[in-house]
Amino acid sequence: MEQRAGWNFFTMILVVLAFGALVVFLTLVMTTGDFLFFLGGFAEKPAVVLVHQDGKETEYRAGMPGFEELAEGVRQSLDSGVSRPSNIGLSDGSRDEALNKYTSVEAIFHKPVKLHATFYTGNPTRILFPITGRHTEIPVIFLSEKNEPYTTLAPVLHTRAPLVEALVKLGYRTQ
Repeated sequence: MEQRAGWNFFTMILVVLAFGALVVFLTLVMTTGDFLFFLGGFAEKPAVVLVHQDGKETEYRAGMPGFEELAEGVRQSLDSGVSRPSNIGLSDGSRDEALNKYTSVEAIFHKPVKLHATFYTGNPTRILFPITGRHTEIPVIFLSEKNEPYTTLAPVLHTRAPLVEALVKLGYRTQ
């Protein structure tokens, strides 16, 4: 009888732990909007890459020289994963400076993409990577859905080094 009671206690502990893990998992699924939030990785390449430097905008599309390097730099930087949300937002002034004064990269996707993270990242179609100027002390990115303004609580990437390397290879200033 004692052995059976011990087994029931062990089974009860396992059921409670499994239920707790399920509740945590489902809570994260609901808050992130992503059933696969734990996977990480990023496989999509942008359809268009815009490089902004000193008030000039250069557009890169598939088949153009430099596009593959930039698109792969964007993909690899996003593939490095998202470490955390930041408390950084992008004001109109900061956005204008990123596009007209400093070096930044905008990646434009034909369809919404998903960044796997433990927080909500939405389904952006545009991602802004500040390279020089404001908000560059950490590898933060700004997300926009369907040409809406860039969102606050910008995700922080593990690294943006692949994108910076592609920019340097193409002769852009990154410091």
